[in-house]
Amino acid sequence: MVACNFQIELKGVSVNNVQEHIDRDSIYFALLKSDLFAVYRKAFEQVTNQTLSLIHADTGCTPENEMSRCQNKFCSYLLEQKVCENRCYDFVLQLSKRINHQALTSSCDANITTTLIPVNVKGKIVAYLRSGLVRVDDRETEASFLAEVKKQLPPSSGKKIDNLYQESKVFTRKDYNSQITLLGAFALQLSDLAAHLHSKCNHQHDIIDSTKAYIQEHLAEKICLDTLAERVNITSSYLCKQFKKSTGLTIIEYVNRHRVERAKKLLTKNEDTKIIEIAYATGFQSLSQFNRSFQRYVGLSPSEFKQQQAALTEA
Repeated sequence: MVACNFQIELKGVSVNNVQEHIDRDSIYFALLKSDLFAVYRKAFEQVTNQTLSLIHADTGCTPENEMSRCQNKFCSYLLEQKVCENRCYDFVLQLSKRINHQALTSSCDANITTTLIPVNVKGKIVAYLRSGLVRVDDRETEASFLAEVKKQLPPSSGKKIDNLYQESKVFTRKDYNSQITLLGAFALQLSDLAAHLHSKCNHQHDIIDSTKAYIQEHLAEKICLDTLAERVNITSSYLCKQFKKSTGLTIIEYVNRHRVERAKKLLTKNEDTKIIEIAYATGFQSLSQFNRSFQRYVGLSPSEFKQQQAALTEA
């Protein structure tokens, strides 16, 4: 296993000291769907006649079509015949475990070569650029490997194996290393995009956390959507969209649920307080609105809940 000379720059971030949470799934799939990756992949594949894929940092989370994109006909045939079943997956998995913020190239016994180049955010790997499965002409194929493969297949497949192997793309070491250098430069661009996505994600979390905190502090008051949006300097429609995406609830649902939870506590602790007083104390604008929301989230009316709690206390 050979480590390439191209070193991925960490921009001064100490890997051991990084504690910040990185949402690798969100960042990976955003990179995979990005225009930057699509344009570069198309250009790279056209110029080099290579294939290129983006692998999740947790290899098993990579979409199947992306994982298989870098196969060649020789490897695909062996997989189809179950000769190398799971071999390629294990090969990439073991390669990813050995990688440490630098491009890493490895070749199997058949001299099928691939390279993984990490994409980093805050010193943490979120994805790998993976080059296609090709042959590099300064390495000899292990004859024993091909002989072993042929033994596991019908005799008539021997010639096909030889032909498919010969059809595998072959590059000089110089050309292959040049391709990896290009991919290394692209990995830095993807790392910058990943950092931007991470920062944007953190900003969105800050917006949601700030909105939640304001709601909790003002549950007993009338909460205006425009006020919530103005506080975080975004439009009300964008806030609603991001809030629903983050919590799974609309802002109104979130507010009403927490008002009901506060009402439940008041109904339990203050037996003599009238239900209508609790309704207004928790921010509901009318008794009917309070009753509807309470029934929806608790499954009981406020009076039924109050009676139930009283019975439990007496018991």
